[in-house]
Amino acid sequence: MATVSTLDPKQLLRIEAVHRGFLFQHLYAAQCLLCAGILSASAVVVESDEDVEVLLDGRHLYVQVKYRKNTLAWNDIEGAMSRFEELRGAHQTGDRQSTAEFIIVSNAPPNGPLAKRISGEDWPADVRVDWPGGSEGGRTLPRPSASLLEAIEATRALAQSLPFAMLNPDTLVWKLAGIIMLAATGEKSSLNHIFNAEDMPDLFEQLVLQLQDLPAPPAHYRTQQNEPELLTEERVRLIVGYSGAGKTSWLAQSAQHATGRLVYLDVADLPGAGLGSVVAREVAGRIFFEGQQLGQILLPGASGREMLQVLSRRIAESGEIVTVALDNAHCLSGDDLIGVVQSASEVRFILLCRPEGETSTIEALLGAERETLAGWASDTVAAAAVDAGCKADAADCQRLIDLTGGLPLYVLNALVITRADYDGSLRKFCKDLAASAQTREMSQEVILGRVFDGLPTVTAKVAELFSLCDAPIKREEAAEYVAAAGGPDKANFLRALRHLFGLGLLQIFSGDKVKIHDAARVVGKARLVLQGAELLNEYRLTLRGIVQASLLKDWSPAKLSLFLRLSGEVGRLDVLVEMATDELFHEMGVWPEIEVFLEQGVQDETIPPEQRIMALDGLAFAHLKSGSDRAVAWLDQMDQLIETHDLGAEETLRVGMKRMTYLAQNGDRKGSERLIESLAKAVKDTSPGHRRVYTYNVATAQLAFGDSAAAVRRIQPLIKEYFGLLGLSPQQVMGRNAPELRLLVKQKPFPTDDIKHLADSLDVLAKASDAEGEFSPLARVHALKFYDLARAPESMFRVGQDLVDQFIGRNDFDGALNMMETILLPQLQQLKLAEYLIPVRSQYAVVLAYCGRFSEAEAEMERLRPYEAGLADLGRSEMINQRELIAQLGKYGPPPKWVPQPGLLETLAQRMQEQKQIDAHRPAASAAKKVGRNQPCPCGSGRKYKKCHGR
Repeated sequence: MATVSTLDPKQLLRIEAVHRGFLFQHLYAAQCLLCAGILSASAVVVESDEDVEVLLDGRHLYVQVKYRKNTLAWNDIEGAMSRFEELRGAHQTGDRQSTAEFIIVSNAPPNGPLAKRISGEDWPADVRVDWPGGSEGGRTLPRPSASLLEAIEATRALAQSLPFAMLNPDTLVWKLAGIIMLAATGEKSSLNHIFNAEDMPDLFEQLVLQLQDLPAPPAHYRTQQNEPELLTEERVRLIVGYSGAGKTSWLAQSAQHATGRLVYLDVADLPGAGLGSVVAREVAGRIFFEGQQLGQILLPGASGREMLQVLSRRIAESGEIVTVALDNAHCLSGDDLIGVVQSASEVRFILLCRPEGETSTIEALLGAERETLAGWASDTVAAAAVDAGCKADAADCQRLIDLTGGLPLYVLNALVITRADYDGSLRKFCKDLAASAQTREMSQEVILGRVFDGLPTVTAKVAELFSLCDAPIKREEAAEYVAAAGGPDKANFLRALRHLFGLGLLQIFSGDKVKIHDAARVVGKARLVLQGAELLNEYRLTLRGIVQASLLKDWSPAKLSLFLRLSGEVGRLDVLVEMATDELFHEMGVWPEIEVFLEQGVQDETIPPEQRIMALDGLAFAHLKSGSDRAVAWLDQMDQLIETHDLGAEETLRVGMKRMTYLAQNGDRKGSERLIESLAKAVKDTSPGHRRVYTYNVATAQLAFGDSAAAVRRIQPLIKEYFGLLGLSPQQVMGRNAPELRLLVKQKPFPTDDIKHLADSLDVLAKASDAEGEFSPLARVHALKFYDLARAPESMFRVGQDLVDQFIGRNDFDGALNMMETILLPQLQQLKLAEYLIPVRSQYAVVLAYCGRFSEAEAEMERLRPYEAGLADLGRSEMINQRELIAQLGKYGPPPKWVPQPGLLETLAQRMQEQKQIDAHRPAASAAKKVGRNQPCPCGSGRKYKKCHGR
């Protein structure tokens, strides 16, 4: 093992002592901060008149912190006692109003002479000496620790008690210690030695915001060979290592000890030209999440690089140190990346890359020398082998490095197998591994299979049961599931989780959620199948119940998909058919999960006809939406069920409206109009909601068979009716995004269906206006916002692409690019809807070409080329057409670009601001209805309501 070599060992001892003292002091200050709420402290001060000061109600506690190797002596505290006398005088003269109390905190007990002084009658009554074995009586502040390691553990225990369970407590401890060190320097004006009580919740929240998106570091992190520091003087860092090298773990571990803000982004699937907008919005949202600065940075119409330039100026003014870590940066184009780095001149970048893709280009363009995560050295492997109960010499450890690349995850897995299967002999394991791997020595599936074999019985049981769950769930929910499925009790379950986490088989997410690693899940599930279908079904039923309860408290697409798949696997068709008839369900991208179960259910005559017709309704809706001819077969089966079982009018209305739409889509105008007429009579006596749906479907049919003018006349009153139901106006939608609009909707419960139907109606209006040759961008813009508000991502992408085409049709190429980079691409990155990955990104390439950025357009299409062979004929032909269009634009140039009239954008922005000011004075919808037309307008203008907002 390497040792420190120094010319002056005594000097090294002095340096170590100084750093021990400062670290002990900072950890104690962190404990005081973490206890501030319990103490009802108004402030905690560091490195001012004393090492630590705690301000309570009417009391001012001055704390001198001492760390000693041996006992505490009088000469250690003599200077502090003199300073206490001066501070006491300031309180006695009234310069400081509160009562002064003085505490000397030490890791070591007082020696004999000092102990005698303390117990003497002349010892000041307001001075207390506290150490780990000191008297508990009268102790106000945290109990001192006997060593640095105990101080770390004590601070960690306090951090664990905070309501930020999503963070590893170690992470919070070290971040907090770093913040205290920064405050002690006085360099940051907002942290000038003092932590006020009212600022502490924000402080802790900021620490959570900085790190909650980073995976937690391994429980026992070991450094790699020549491991780089996280923060250096270099503004751009390039960290290179193979997949599994632990780049993200290194980042998460290093972030615990770093000051400043760290923003983490995985850019694996992000088109490089959209990087600027994503980085700007992520950084701005985390740093300037309050106040007006956010709006000044995320300027409407600004490109990503322009926003980054404004953001950089704001960061420089604030004095923040901001670091952006981009994972999988090798997937980005070097040109795109260097543009972002140059625009964000006040931001530091850490680029995590594999040694492939654009890494060499990025290195050359940025002039950043790559730093590698070279894996564990032989010494580290040997230490890990000992901890795992294995035996190996230097040659064996090097052989394992040769076979695994020294990558931490693979080394740890190999050591588990070594102990279980080879009696701890690493030499025997390496010999077998090399012989069985042959052409592919590093097969993670093979290694993980052996890891399961080598796990303790309890741990293996937890891993196997948990392998059925492919969505992150709360730790408590996971424990409940495992216990109900016959697994270990909670204590052993938690021990198993720690074991799995230490092996890299368990992932921890924000919100204290956990999930088994996908690769391990495949192995565990295969082992469950071997236990028999009956037992497997019981496990699925148990997990389904847990996930169902979890969805009610914390909805997510991943959990919904898991719940639906489990419902199908255990035969709960009733749940699937109920959701299949919900329009929003078809927006989630989970339809493929359940379609096969519904198709099986509609053929099962033992299932009640009411459930079968709902299943058919969901199938018909899905195929009608996709334009598939199978829709008519499902509609025919619905008619047969209605006739055979004499089902009600609502079922008849459902199938009638879908058939009306189908006939219109397929050019049968007469057939569709006959159904429109007959259904008009049936819908007359139904609810207003049914009548609105009927009106929408008629407008859709009219648009389909070419009567766009009739569609406009029919849909416009419906749009007005939906706005009225929501208590909104089109003017209020101007300049607002979905989160802002949500606050304006007063209807309870939140009317998601009405919002979705309003968006659908606006979409029909936009299409009908197009057919009439009218330009109606606001219809689509508003539809886009309402689809976002209703969480209808598929419709949002579809309308967003239509809007991009509309901008291109008007030669507004900058508007099309802005729509792509600020809405569609970030949403694609977030939602990861596979169905829209190719259409949106290929359309983006076309937009880049219209903007004259031909090399970027061609590069994006080239990145999409590997997908082409797997596309359907229509998708493949679209890709070919787009590639040809880009080539034509590159050859002949794009048409002249539309340029807004001077002052137009400023005028629109001013109008939006004026409307917001008006809305700020607008009364609630319920109150507004009571204002008489001749009464003064509630906005305060002084005019009559009918002449003002009553118009």
